[in-house]
Amino acid sequence: MHVNEYIQQEMARVRIMIDRTMEGMTNELFNWAPPGTANTISATFIHLINVEDTIIQKILQDMPSIWERDVWSEKTGIQKLPNIGEDWSDFKHRQISIDPLMEYKTSVWAATDVYLDNLKPEELDRMVTFSRGERSTADLIILSASQSLNHAGEIAVLKGIQGVKGFPH
Repeated sequence: MHVNEYIQQEMARVRIMIDRTMEGMTNELFNWAPPGTANTISATFIHLINVEDTIIQKILQDMPSIWERDVWSEKTGIQKLPNIGEDWSDFKHRQISIDPLMEYKTSVWAATDVYLDNLKPEELDRMVTFSRGERSTADLIILSASQSLNHAGEIAVLKGIQGVKGFPH
């Protein structure tokens, strides 16, 4: 198996877990404000998809993100995306429709697929500037996948706390 095939298979597995975790999601579940400092599913989901968008489009390809290119802020009503190290509590006071964000997810995944379909194995070793220094292209692709799985787990827990099946079998 070629490394590109392996990466594409792993990304497909991650997406299956995300989609299965999002099964049965309603706007009420999506926007429920958990107690304490836990984030809403809406903030976590937006962040999960936007990290992939940012890594694949902006960092690895030096292109505008899908969010920027397709003006998703207007389509979703979300002007400020939840970023690492910032206060996400604004999302506890908002009602965000899940449908446009699922469309954004589809657009990001399609763009990622195009990138991965054309990725040359030697490109995986290319070093790029990332917020914490330089990292290889391969490392950032892995980071995108692993953070997505972590956040899918968070979403599953938040669904479970609300009394619905959180994580699929």
